[in-house]
Amino acid sequence: MRALAGILGVLSALFGASASAQVAQGIKAYARGDYPTAMRAFEAGAAKGDAQARYNLGVAYAEGRAVPADPARALYCYRQAAEGGSVLAAFNLGQAYRKGQGVAADPAEAARWYEQAAKGGHYKAGNELGILYIEGRGVPRDPVEGMAWIYPATHASIMDPSAMANAIQAASMLDGAQIQEAQARGKTYFQRYIAPNQTVVRAIAGR
Repeated sequence: MRALAGILGVLSALFGASASAQVAQGIKAYARGDYPTAMRAFEAGAAKGDAQARYNLGVAYAEGRAVPADPARALYCYRQAAEGGSVLAAFNLGQAYRKGQGVAADPAEAARWYEQAAKGGHYKAGNELGILYIEGRGVPRDPVEGMAWIYPATHASIMDPSAMANAIQAASMLDGAQIQEAQARGKTYFQRYIAPNQTVVRAIAGR
């Protein structure tokens, strides 16, 4: 999971002026090691219902630098943030449920949160969701659907290395007609979920 010190640029790109000054100051404090100030800012923002403050609290509890590591508490914060619209938190929830971090592993829950994140433009979540479809974990086994979800991350504007490798592996399981169907669905997913969320895409890619 991305360290808070490394997500300041991501949050600025994702939320710009909509991110509260309080949360931005908290991230800066966290980056310079002023954890008490950071946590006060995040907790105050979370109390006001700020989804990004809740996400940041989740990362802090996951990392265990500002406070003792508490995977269950991190998961609780991520859930609140994801329910409030945080794409980053939804992805981290998917990761937690897939890996069993702070909660019993649950591929179906992982798939649900990956899908929410993917539909918000998080192409890495789409890649993870595609793998679950290919393996039939948490969702019905469907290599065509799996490749379709992976496909957006292979777009020329992204070309995620992991997705590229996964798409090649998925294609090896399909015949020509199935590959064409997967690519057609994947193009639809790209246009529907990735193209309208380029700010999210650029931030996740670190551009």
